[in-house]
Amino acid sequence: MRNFLYILLFCFCSICWADSTMDLLIPSTAIAQRLQEVGMQIDKQYKNEELVVVMVMKGALVVTADLIRNLHIPVSVEFVRAKSYGKNGTSQGKLTITGLDDFNVKGKNVLIVDDIFDSGTTMKALVNIFKAKKTKSLRSLVLLLKQVPYETGYRPDHVLFEIPNRFVIGYGLDYKESFRELPGIYAFKDDKPPF
Repeated sequence: MRNFLYILLFCFCSICWADSTMDLLIPSTAIAQRLQEVGMQIDKQYKNEELVVVMVMKGALVVTADLIRNLHIPVSVEFVRAKSYGKNGTSQGKLTITGLDDFNVKGKNVLIVDDIFDSGTTMKALVNIFKAKKTKSLRSLVLLLKQVPYETGYRPDHVLFEIPNRFVIGYGLDYKESFRELPGIYAFKDDKPPF
């Protein structure tokens, strides 16, 4: 019981701290509503066919978990890891993708789920990799699409929200592995990270 109280206190303090140092861009209620809407669209697209949902770790963990709870078709879940941020946590670095070696998705419906689409290079690379695996169908979903010039011509099939060009955290997105637990999408006030 004491551990449970500590967890509640930690979550409460985190949310209060977030409210004073961050701007709330998208509340958790809006995310839940969009996931219901997109879940119905995906159910119609696949009409009871099996779907392989490939989440891009770690940022897409929360949106993927909530998405699959809104689907009413047979679903299996796989994951890949993609890293593209440099040491300071906000600038883009070299893209590396791991976890693809044992994938067998030939002839299957695949939905790639990522947290954010900014430059477009991660999603474009993943789409090219999965196309080569000869899937039956291949679509993509992103939680956030940042309003910036894109480096590729590719656009995701499903976008939950468009956001301005700010560094965002919460709902699975992090800054130096912190703030993933925040229930909504936030940006630091004046776009200045605390550390």
